[in-house]
Amino acid sequence: MFSLIIPSKLQKRGSANPVITSKFKFAFCGLLILLFMQVTAVHATETPRATEAFHEAESLHESEALHATESLFATENLHETDNLPDSLKQYDLDEFVITATKTQRNPLEIPSRISMIQGDIINMSATMQMDDVLRFIPGANVNRSTGIYSQRPMVTLRGLSGDEQARTLVLMNGVPINTSDDGGVNWNRINHHDIERVEVFRGPGSSLYGNNAMGGVINLITKNPVSPQEINTGVSIGTHQTIRQDLNVRIRNDDGHYGVLSQYYLQSDGFNNVPEEDRTPFDIERFLEAIGVSARVGYDNSQWFNWELQYDVFRDKRGEGHQIHVPDGTYRNFDTNLFRGQLSGSNHNTMYNLSAFFQTENYYNINENMRGENYERFDVDAARKDMGIIFSLNRQLSDQNTLTGGFEYKLGSIEGGDYFQTAPYDTVYNEGRLATMGGYLQNEYSFSDDRIHLIAGLRLDRATLSDGDYYSTDPWSTIPELTDHTWTALSPRAGLRFNFWDNLSTYLSYSRGFRASILDDLTRTGWMWVGPKYANPELEPESIDNYEAGFDLSAGQHLKVSSSAFIMRGKDFLYYVETGDQIFGRPIFRRENVTNVRVRGLETEITYDPGNNLMISSGYTYNHSVITGFEARPELEDNYLKYVPAHNANVSLFWTAPWVNLSVRGLYKGTQYADDANEQELDDYVTVDLMLSRNIRSHYTLSLDIQNVFDNRHMETIQYMSPGRLITARVALNI
Repeated sequence: MFSLIIPSKLQKRGSANPVITSKFKFAFCGLLILLFMQVTAVHATETPRATEAFHEAESLHESEALHATESLFATENLHETDNLPDSLKQYDLDEFVITATKTQRNPLEIPSRISMIQGDIINMSATMQMDDVLRFIPGANVNRSTGIYSQRPMVTLRGLSGDEQARTLVLMNGVPINTSDDGGVNWNRINHHDIERVEVFRGPGSSLYGNNAMGGVINLITKNPVSPQEINTGVSIGTHQTIRQDLNVRIRNDDGHYGVLSQYYLQSDGFNNVPEEDRTPFDIERFLEAIGVSARVGYDNSQWFNWELQYDVFRDKRGEGHQIHVPDGTYRNFDTNLFRGQLSGSNHNTMYNLSAFFQTENYYNINENMRGENYERFDVDAARKDMGIIFSLNRQLSDQNTLTGGFEYKLGSIEGGDYFQTAPYDTVYNEGRLATMGGYLQNEYSFSDDRIHLIAGLRLDRATLSDGDYYSTDPWSTIPELTDHTWTALSPRAGLRFNFWDNLSTYLSYSRGFRASILDDLTRTGWMWVGPKYANPELEPESIDNYEAGFDLSAGQHLKVSSSAFIMRGKDFLYYVETGDQIFGRPIFRRENVTNVRVRGLETEITYDPGNNLMISSGYTYNHSVITGFEARPELEDNYLKYVPAHNANVSLFWTAPWVNLSVRGLYKGTQYADDANEQELDDYVTVDLMLSRNIRSHYTLSLDIQNVFDNRHMETIQYMSPGRLITARVALNI
């Protein structure tokens, strides 16, 4: 049960060598055996804790490593129950979030909309990947067109185009994991069994986080050990010969040192995602094979020098369902490594956090096609690197006033090319670096006996594109020069939260967000979905202004209603524009800052908790996202943004009983357009997910997941069909 399943087929760069070498396999297996022997030797008594606040620290392993044991002022001064209005007392005072302010706050102290998904909801949902759970957050738009076989799933917020991950920032334990080259996130590498909770901050977050935080911020927070030893492992089998194995080991000693090892392996023979009427002899089943390992060690029992180190490694091979001559057909690798280190500490009124990260994503793609009677193959090989340093400092000036400041430096780079393996054997190579420096200041103030909470913040970012280089054989012999370019962005934020009334809390807010152009648009001349395109190194950032109002209503202890309405106005949005040049008779495009947009939205969430181990929740999202100005293509004005459904709705039921645990989750996704001209419409659809589980004795769990119970094979893109119903049976052991 505790053995690691090692992939046998994973290959890289089209070679015959496995991704994970034999030496690595044996070394890693040996490490697991030694670790298991060590943790089983630990005496299973509860670890003593220095203070009562340390209990909270174990359950609040937060994204910025601001452990509760280091922030007594937050629990002793800012959250005194006697000073809170009745409206705030109706909510769980142990529920704190930090992503929206970089300070520990109850959601009803924040003049913004933030949602939190706890680990027990993740565990009780029919889930194959982490983003499956995010579909049920109001305002979230998940595009995973081919299920677990999707190459580059996307999760976006607030109606800002479902195919633009770069407009939503994603954090892993407080550090960004969007790549600078394409703005994407490798959602496939996230092991949902290792996630403690997810905080989703909806609305622009650039006043704290800078680039990419236009639509909001998603913060994935991993589990830290609570007990001296925790072992969770499981094996599942499912539709399309899908096999998954996972192992999570967490240990802690009395001194405050801890270690975590999380691993999973996933393999599936796949399915044919092309509609039958459109299939060709070259369309085959999409397949996948992936393995991910995450290791963390740390120390959290110091006042000023708590630390944590994290190293993640992920390897995969994902078929694209198209084969002509290559043995496995077209496929992609997104080989990812992440190193993160952080240092944090606090006393009764001061707290700091220093994080450093280095992420690499080695992207490889074999692509083969038939152009009439001619066979064509080209390989893409790109090395994406992102690194940075992030520092934040909180100072409580009084019981009512907290000042937060910080700075960060981030550097993203790309070195990659398209290498044609067939005539005329062209090579298209590009490289470049995007460096961003930013600093921010935020003030939080509470007055009128904590009934009014004010927040005001401002951040300045300066970005520089440098070291751009491009090489191409014919026919890309004449291209624009890749000059260095620098720009700045100013991101203000202001908001008020009112808790005057029993059972009712309201807020008003304004914020601005931005996203820098991706390196692919800045430095690469080549082919995109639109056709041939030039690089444009002089692109400016997109920006958006958000005006928002919302309320939280509590009807007794059982019913809670939250709703937010907003209007956002964006300018300098990036779109492809014809340059007047041609290649092979086709027009050449270039990205330009030419478009203005407007988004009007409404997000509502209702939770009913009547007791008896039953909880019912529902959510609704309305987005009206349109182009308001496009001088180069006026015919697109008033058109809807791509991949943004006007209506989303969901309902969930969770019930636990001695003999069975049950969850049923239904999702409605409205019609959406797959092109700027709004000519390709995707139908709306409904899916229902079911999970049944039962605990056997005290250590074993049997579960049955059914995603898409009614086998609705909908389409999230114009080309590909979803896999339909997926049934998975799992056996898990928890020690």
